[in-house]
Amino acid sequence: MTRRSRLAAFSIVNGLLLVAIIALPLTRRADGQEGMKIRSHATYSMAGGNVGGTANGAIYIVDETHDEMISIMWNDKARVLTPIGYRNLAADAGGSARPRP
Repeated sequence: MTRRSRLAAFSIVNGLLLVAIIALPLTRRADGQEGMKIRSHATYSMAGGNVGGTANGAIYIVDETHDEMISIMWNDKARVLTPIGYRNLAADAGGSARPRP
């Protein structure tokens, strides 16, 4: 194989890789997009606290705009954040959520 043909083959492979790098992310949907619904920007608050029955503390993150809360805890053995739970605060309040701006 001559140097020119190797260079041409290398250029073609690089071109195909470039097309794949650009095209693949545009054709796939991320798992967190919830049916392609658009969510507005949110305001978040975070607080630490204790969880009954464990020695570890927990982090509670509240999405004030959408009235949702998640709680997570650090797992020392796996060295990862472990989800504890999710709550829809508007549903917990019986649908009496504050009006949206």
